[in-house]
Amino acid sequence: MPRFPRSAPSLLGVIAVVCAVTPLLYALLELPDPDNAAWRGGTIRVGYALEPPYAYRTPEGTVTGEAPEVARAALTRAGITRVRWVLGDFNALIPDLLAGHIDMIAAGMFITPDRAARVAFSLPTSSVGQGLLVRRGNPRGLHDYASLAERSDVTLAVLDGAVEHRQLLLLNMPAERLFPVSDVHAGMTAVRKGRVDGLALSGPTVVLLARQHPEELEAARPFTQPVIDGKSVAGLCAFAFRKEDAPLADRVNEQLRAFVGTPEHLALVRPFGFDGSTLPPWSAPGTPHGQDGRNGPGQ
Repeated sequence: MPRFPRSAPSLLGVIAVVCAVTPLLYALLELPDPDNAAWRGGTIRVGYALEPPYAYRTPEGTVTGEAPEVARAALTRAGITRVRWVLGDFNALIPDLLAGHIDMIAAGMFITPDRAARVAFSLPTSSVGQGLLVRRGNPRGLHDYASLAERSDVTLAVLDGAVEHRQLLLLNMPAERLFPVSDVHAGMTAVRKGRVDGLALSGPTVVLLARQHPEELEAARPFTQPVIDGKSVAGLCAFAFRKEDAPLADRVNEQLRAFVGTPEHLALVRPFGFDGSTLPPWSAPGTPHGQDGRNGPGQ
């Protein structure tokens, strides 16, 4: 009669326990750490992802872009001068925030209902539309998102977790023709190598990437902005905080109200392709939109 090692049942039991608890462990990753659930002053940890012109690092290692520069300005004006920048994948920023690994997100993140249910957004810092990065000459003739569902020959890269991914799915683009990438560089490389036909990103990012690689890439022109359920989907970008950190968000919002839309703000963001046309609708009095932000979105 065959004999089995006495350890076999024990090993099977361990495997069963591991399989049972693993989903629970993953579920716990987004629960706040009680010791890090709220910012208590001192150094603030700001999370960002590599998506120029919203956020990126210079060759010298400096974190810059529209979101970090506006965040620095607002934090400095709020008396918060010690900032530690924490790089992460875009899709991991909110989980990292909720888990207490970072205190704030400055990454050009669009406000969406799903995200707003999980985090507290600041006043918007910009309002931008969408775009498509394509190979030079636009060989596939891509000029919108809406018609791509019927183009069985077209594949697109999308930033994992970004609004463009969700928008394309809502416009009936088959999921198997969308290729999520972890960062902009990976998506741009896929376009350059011909692995996909385009990269769906916000308009400012597309324009910047096309300017950086004019021999190989261009922004699809003309480009028709997507409309979903009869509404334009131009996005509002904002900083994000844990809901427990409402006092911190209030301090930042107080500074944003006085800063966004001023000549100083526009001079700060102009190198990244932002101008009066990308101001949020609530921007400070005397700016192109000319409204007080006290009742604006993101409150």
